[in-house]
Amino acid sequence: MAATKYLHPFLNGLKLLPEGHEDEVQQIREWMKSQPHLPYISDEYVYLFLHSNYYKVKETKDTIECYFTLRGNTPDLFTNRDPLAPKNRAVMDITQMVALPNKTTEGYHVLLYRLADYDYSKLNFADAVRVFCMFNDVKLSEDKLSEGYIVIFDMKGCSLGHLTRVTLPALRAFMHYIQNAHPCRLKKIHVVHTVSFINQVMCLVKPLIHSNLLNLLNFSSEGPESVVDKQLLPEEFGGPIVPVKQLHDEQRKNMEENYRDWLIETEIFKADEKKRIKKPSKGMFASFTSSFKSLEID
Repeated sequence: MAATKYLHPFLNGLKLLPEGHEDEVQQIREWMKSQPHLPYISDEYVYLFLHSNYYKVKETKDTIECYFTLRGNTPDLFTNRDPLAPKNRAVMDITQMVALPNKTTEGYHVLLYRLADYDYSKLNFADAVRVFCMFNDVKLSEDKLSEGYIVIFDMKGCSLGHLTRVTLPALRAFMHYIQNAHPCRLKKIHVVHTVSFINQVMCLVKPLIHSNLLNLLNFSSEGPESVVDKQLLPEEFGGPIVPVKQLHDEQRKNMEENYRDWLIETEIFKADEKKRIKKPSKGMFASFTSSFKSLEID
C-alpha cells in the first residue's frame, strides 16, 4: 500500500505508545504478514485493535479480519465518506450525533444519538449507517485509546415510519460491524424514550445480536437523565452542558473541516479479496449486496 498523507487511525497520532505490549504487537505483525489480503497498517492501528480487545491476541486477530473484510465487502457503507457529499450532509441535517464533553467517573466517554427531524421520509438507512461509522472513526481518532464508551440512543421522535426505512442488508452489516469489528471497548448501550413499538424493533434486531451485546442493553421510557449522571448532560436534560444542537454543530464542523480528507483517505483501508489465500466462512463474513431493498413491516 502506498504511503498515506495522513496518520491513521489517529489523525494527530499517539503521544506515547502503551508500554509492555511489544510482544503482542509483534505477534499481530507476524500474523498480518501471512494475510496478504489485509492492508498494511501502522503500529498505532495495531495498538487500537489490541487495546479494544484488552490485548488478547486471538480476539484482536478476529477484530482485524472482520474490520477490513466488512469495509471491503460493503462499499455502500464504507465508501463515499466525504462529509460534504450531499447524502452525508442530508444525514447530518436530520440527526444529532454528539460526544458529550465530560467522561463518567469510570473514565468512559459518552455518545448520544438522536433525531433532529422526525420526518421518516427523509431517512436513508444505509446513508445513516455510513455517517454513523464516519462519526465513530473521528471519535476513535480524537479519544485515542479510550477506556470505554457508554452509548445513548434517544428514540424520541421515532415512528413506525422510520422502521419501514430500515434495510436488512445494511442492518445486518451494521450489527456485524458494531459487534465484531468496531475497535472500541463498549461498556453500555442505553435506549431511552423507548417507543410503543419497541418489541417490533427488538424482533427485527434480536436475531442479529450476540448475547454479550444483549447484556449491555438497557431500556428506559424516560430520558438520558435516567441512565447517566445529569452533570454529564446538556441543558435540555437538566444538565450544565450546552444544548445538543450546539454540540452537534461544533462536532459536525470539526468533521467537515478537519477530518474531510482524512475520512476520504480511510477508504483505502479494506481487504483485497483477490489476494486472500483462504476464503472466509460464509457464516462469519457473508457478503452483503450493494443494492438495499426496504423491509416491509406488517
